[in-house]
Amino acid sequence: MVYAFTLPSTSHLSFQTFLTSSTHPSLPQAATTARHALRQALKTHKRLPRGPQQDAHLQTLLTTITSYLPYLLALSNGLSSKPSDTSPTEEIEITLRTEITSSWRPTLTNPTTTLSLKQRPTTTRIQGQGLDFEIAFVLSTLSYVLSSLARVGVTRTLYASATPTPEQRTAAIQTATKHLLQASAVHSLLASSPSFATAAHSICNNNNKNGTSTLPDLDPATQAALSCLALAEATLLAVLKDDSYVAACIQARNPNDKDWMVRAPEIPKVRAHLFARLCIRAAEYAEQAAAGLGSVRSDGRMGIDDDLLGYTRVLGRVARARACRFFGVDAELSGKIGEGIAWLRAAKGALGVRGAGTTGTEAKETNTKSRTGLSRLKQGWMERREERRMEKDAGSRDRTEKGELGPGDNAGREEESRVIEMLETKWVRMNDTINTQLIPPSTDLLANLPSGRDIHSAPAPYKIPSLDEEQLVHMRAPPAEDDFGPASDVEDSDEEAASVARVYTPGTVPERSDSAYY
Repeated sequence: MVYAFTLPSTSHLSFQTFLTSSTHPSLPQAATTARHALRQALKTHKRLPRGPQQDAHLQTLLTTITSYLPYLLALSNGLSSKPSDTSPTEEIEITLRTEITSSWRPTLTNPTTTLSLKQRPTTTRIQGQGLDFEIAFVLSTLSYVLSSLARVGVTRTLYASATPTPEQRTAAIQTATKHLLQASAVHSLLASSPSFATAAHSICNNNNKNGTSTLPDLDPATQAALSCLALAEATLLAVLKDDSYVAACIQARNPNDKDWMVRAPEIPKVRAHLFARLCIRAAEYAEQAAAGLGSVRSDGRMGIDDDLLGYTRVLGRVARARACRFFGVDAELSGKIGEGIAWLRAAKGALGVRGAGTTGTEAKETNTKSRTGLSRLKQGWMERREERRMEKDAGSRDRTEKGELGPGDNAGREEESRVIEMLETKWVRMNDTINTQLIPPSTDLLANLPSGRDIHSAPAPYKIPSLDEEQLVHMRAPPAEDDFGPASDVEDSDEEAASVARVYTPGTVPERSDSAYY
């Protein structure tokens, strides 16, 4: 249950065009080389088919980003006359010839919104001025890569063809949690730094003289919301590590699992009340993220993509439903199976399952009495649409149960609904045959949930790595011959398919592909 971010792409940029260094002449060229490697890695990642190949390439992206960031920090320190953290005696002097202008393709902006009076779609690259604009986009890309690594690590382990051992589950989830906490720290840095907040307003927009255009991807409110979202996902992963009910549900769906021939899945006792409090805190983080993203979306011309906004809202629902499920487990372990069933039905209500907590006849009679005229027609239409959607989901679920093992949806709604249905079926059968306890109404349970509890302390803002002293000394040498001219690969398209053949005249030298141009 980690959001699948789309990685941005960028155009060519030569730092030698915009600045020069009297103390470290090779620094601008070295920064250009590191940036070119990142640009090529982003293009390669985009052209790879989705699945294992893209997942394996994420580590390469992480390496290229972490190699490029020290050069950006060195340039920033030189422009502001700040000493380096690793070498305070090494002074860097940078002379700015003209304002640095870079182009990036935003990925969080709603494609139906625009950024200028020209009504330019946000699917094109956006130009921004200043080195902080470049650093902000590189840092946001780093956070997306970290979240993608966390998502891949969890799904690859939990939904593998061979059922993972508890040790493998713990190792994968701990690694994913580390990535998410680091991503939250990066978002926190982007949200709290005034220079990066200014970068969100540095969009090149000739028609808008007021300078009111703000890129939602770099907006401080967006970054603060994404930091909360990463904390919500990390908190839910901490619960998932010891959630044997989800593991048993996944194992039951796995067509390659043969452990059921030997023994039933073990479901040890869990600290249900503690897990419920953690899930409530995750729900609070997710709801805070949804509110923050919604405030950015309220701008008349710009907004956050609907998929991300919808994901945060669904994640909050899933977290509250999981809290109710653990309260039900706590009640069932105490011998109050009737109360446990009520909590499960409250969890179905938190997930948005129609008719949760009441029978279909009672719900229909209530709706008939309380609605008349157009309201009744509208309600009936909404109910029929919900029934069609649920039938479609059920068909998809049947196909998954017949052999396609996967996470279903990123927010975990489908997986949680499976666990709740499994427990409710089991507990209702037990209550009807053995215990025979009354099931209290579940309508008031959601309103009386306790406060949440943190398991992770708020991470400190991310610190950009610095070049070491030896690297800075090497930058004092004169630059080598510049292979990156101002128009070397600016006009090539990121949308170009890798299989498109290049046409050239026979007898001439074929044009070199961009992937080989380094």
